[in-house]
Amino acid sequence: MGGLILVLALACLALLSMLFIRHRRMQRLSRQAEAFLDGTETPLPCALSDGSAARLQNALSRLENALLLSREQTKQEAKRSADLLTDISHQLKTPLASLQLFLELDSGPHLEEEQAQLERMQTLISNLLRLERLCADGYTFHFESHDLYTLAENCWQPLGLLYPEKQFLISGSAVLHCDEIWMGEAITNLLKNACEHTPARGHVSMELTQFPQEVRLRIRDNGGGVAPEVLPRIFDRFYHGDHPGHGAGIGLSIVKEIVWRHHGSVIAENIPGGLQFTLYFPRLEESLAKS
Repeated sequence: MGGLILVLALACLALLSMLFIRHRRMQRLSRQAEAFLDGTETPLPCALSDGSAARLQNALSRLENALLLSREQTKQEAKRSADLLTDISHQLKTPLASLQLFLELDSGPHLEEEQAQLERMQTLISNLLRLERLCADGYTFHFESHDLYTLAENCWQPLGLLYPEKQFLISGSAVLHCDEIWMGEAITNLLKNACEHTPARGHVSMELTQFPQEVRLRIRDNGGGVAPEVLPRIFDRFYHGDHPGHGAGIGLSIVKEIVWRHHGSVIAENIPGGLQFTLYFPRLEESLAKS
């Protein structure tokens, strides 16, 4: 009887030891997979042994190598797109500069309108190329903590000179881990959009709110809003539907792309008397710093 108990005890001990070893191996695989996703570890090697843990390791190894290949292909495609946009930009600069020179030499009756249209063309081409390069990961973002109140004030200063009749009010406070230049461009585009679509003495307001897990930025105007069918496509480039106004151009498309690069989201909605844009940003300082 004692011998049987000893055998059972040894069997249980062996089983527990095997389960413990398997558990430790699963933990190592889990930690390695997380480290690989964080970019601090190389793919798993193939396991030559048999068993469920080895099969799992080999499946993870294949998956990680497939992800590496996909990342490299995406990187190469982004580089090709960025290079193409650079080439296009250089090719367009020469004829546009020549047109500008000819216009300056021209003294025709439509000179002022021609210059205005040429400047508009240059701005559109420049913004379109910047948007495409932004979508192709052609820019490097530098994330640091910035006071959004101060950033918004700096964005409004040049707009206040362009639209001296507009009334601007900013309230609240928030600190965001962001790229100062790109976030400033997003805010400027939204403020400029509001100024362009409000009456002569229009009102534009910004509200900053900092929550434990996110930062919210709201911009409102009293420009009357847009048609309901325009709202779903207001961030599409050059879209204005049957109602010219908000959304025509690519400024809002650039805003959406910049917000997305900050792991955030942006929505537009009609409010009584105007339009409201709400930007949400998670407070992910460490994740943003690694991106």
